[in-house]
Amino acid sequence: MLEKFVVIITLFYSIAVFGAEDTRVRERIISEVLSHEGDKLVKNQKEMSKYGIRNFLLLDYNKKFNKKYSVKSLTEEQAREIAEHLLVEYRLNEIENSYSQMMIFDIFFNSGYKAGAVITQRALKKYHESKEVEVDGVLGSKSITLLNRVQNYEKFVDIITEERISYYKSLESWVKYGKGWEKRINSYREKVRDVVTIEI
Repeated sequence: MLEKFVVIITLFYSIAVFGAEDTRVRERIISEVLSHEGDKLVKNQKEMSKYGIRNFLLLDYNKKFNKKYSVKSLTEEQAREIAEHLLVEYRLNEIENSYSQMMIFDIFFNSGYKAGAVITQRALKKYHESKEVEVDGVLGSKSITLLNRVQNYEKFVDIITEERISYYKSLESWVKYGKGWEKRINSYREKVRDVVTIEI
């Protein structure tokens, strides 16, 4: 319980003081997201992954940065390096609230870019109750601006959590992985509720 409280206070402090671009905030975000992934090689639907890094992402990263990483021998340090690249490539580092940035990065990291963008945009559409939100699977400047206009984080997290669970339930693999996914998803809702109820 004490450990959980310290993590929450640290996260809240990083949101208030350091800002989304700070290296320490990025490290906390990546550590949290990777904590839900295992270090074992996983083969699913003819695709391999390790630390949540899927092989096609690894190959793309190798090509862009002239690396020779292998999914079979991928280290945690290499996985963190790739995860940080994805955080920036997906433009999630432009989300001003560090908690929202972490939660949404987890969606993108676990579900893939297009599904992550669709889930996020659907949640934005419901939160803002606006037709100006286009669900097109591309997290562009308009979507990021709307994310940065979110003020009631508890409400937004509730909405995006339900959208994420709804998406996962539509997948055939929900039967096999659903229990673990739901636990992972709800852990972010629990964290934000603890954060907003603590008075600093």
